[in-house]
Amino acid sequence: MKKYISLLALAAATSLQATPTGLNNIPTGDTVPHRVVAVQAFSSFGGANQFATAGPGQHSFWMGFKTGWEFGPAHLEWGLDSPLGSDMSSPLFFQTKLGFKPWEDGAFALGVAGVAMTDIDRAGDPFTYAMLAHDFHFARFHLGYGVQTNGNTLLAGVDKTWKLLDRDFNLNADLVQIREQEAWLPSVGAKYGLSEHIVLETWANFPDQGSVSFIAKINFVFKF
Repeated sequence: MKKYISLLALAAATSLQATPTGLNNIPTGDTVPHRVVAVQAFSSFGGANQFATAGPGQHSFWMGFKTGWEFGPAHLEWGLDSPLGSDMSSPLFFQTKLGFKPWEDGAFALGVAGVAMTDIDRAGDPFTYAMLAHDFHFARFHLGYGVQTNGNTLLAGVDKTWKLLDRDFNLNADLVQIREQEAWLPSVGAKYGLSEHIVLETWANFPDQGSVSFIAKINFVFKF
């Protein structure tokens, strides 16, 4: 499991308008809006990936949540997630990031993910990252860097949102360095705001070794 913990920052959450706070396998400079909670249930299928805690080719199921708070110009996001059913003692992971809007159409965030609250020895080291994004309107581009023991990685992505049946439909792709910067993991995905409170999400990973893997996620979004 440790070889995939460096990608635990790669879980995504969505707001009421299906704005991603992460792409498929990278975090972004976005944060969950103020006093919004996204409860997430997601599954892994196919080959090895960051959520395949039951092993390659085996179905794995996770649950978690994220919420956001605003403090003037700073936007705080934090959340918890954990695999369920893979064994009797699955690690509980904490993640948080602090985001800013340094200029119009820009976003910047510093964050940490994969902070084990339980089973610390088995879970691996946290993943710390910085992300910068700019919306050029024809597409939004993301670039950043993540730091972890024996797992530093360049993070890059692009996404674009359209209206489909009056709901947000987002297509995206990202690229992550893996195996101690010896290879790249590309992925493509989509998000759709089925309603004000439900966002569907899926993506596919295309590793240079092993089988293609898929993630399917449903986000239940509430404001308090």
